[in-house]
Amino acid sequence: MGNRAVITASTAPNAPSIYLHWNGGRDSVEGFLKAARDLSIKGTSAESFDRFAHVLARYFFGCEVGRTVYRQEYRQADADNWDNGTYVIDENFKIVDRLFKRHGEQYGHKSADIAADITARAPIFND
Repeated sequence: MGNRAVITASTAPNAPSIYLHWNGGRDSVEGFLKAARDLSIKGTSAESFDRFAHVLARYFFGCEVGRTVYRQEYRQADADNWDNGTYVIDENFKIVDRLFKRHGEQYGHKSADIAADITARAPIFND
């Protein structure tokens, strides 16, 4: 059991996605996405999602991808996970849709703190 969520730009079976076992509430995900924008991570490519997963795993959770943060194709993700469902984002890492959301939003007003914590430690990607 966790506080699961999936982040993807598309529900196409082979679309890149990130599965979060913990911190899948809206306030955490908004903070993660803001950190990605602040670090110049953008786009919908597998490479962008790889960078995003690495930043979350290393600079927020203190682990490697494959422990708490998983990078996989959408068809492999637990999209209907009974916690926070799936966040669909655009190329600018903004939430544009929610799928499988069964509960109210989790707003703890900690998004800015999460983003600041990550960006203080992570490298900026300027390519």
